[in-house]
Amino acid sequence: MKNGCTIADAMNTYNTALRIIQSKGYKIFLIPDKREEYFGDFCAVKGNHKFIGGDPLRVLGLVSIWENTGDDWQNSHFSEQDINEESLYDKILSRAYPDSVEDFNSLSDKEFADFVLEYRLFFTHVLDEKFPQNPSREDMFQLVSTFYLE
Repeated sequence: MKNGCTIADAMNTYNTALRIIQSKGYKIFLIPDKREEYFGDFCAVKGNHKFIGGDPLRVLGLVSIWENTGDDWQNSHFSEQDINEESLYDKILSRAYPDSVEDFNSLSDKEFADFVLEYRLFFTHVLDEKFPQNPSREDMFQLVSTFYLE
């Protein structure tokens, strides 16, 4: 058996998330929703702070954002980086869905080598699949674009 851990977003993590939120001193409530197919939102409250999300994992994520950035979270150093750099969210999506091999050709040698290392980690440690030894830029385009289309 391999050492390590995998946790996925699923209902079997909700109680753990709720207990972590509670252990941080928050009171947790369910805000009902009128829609029949939706229970409502979870709300964690402590002092004058409240965090609302569609499930306990989202609420825990919001609490974590606040713990790392404070009340002025939108102007934190993490957000300031987004002003000067490409959105990390957009970057991850564009890497997953390249338009053409030109997306890889435009990378410097170091950027491409870093990309290959990151995707080697993803394929071998997350997906437990084989990864080419020394892929070319064309190989990477084919691998990534094929993988995300399947």
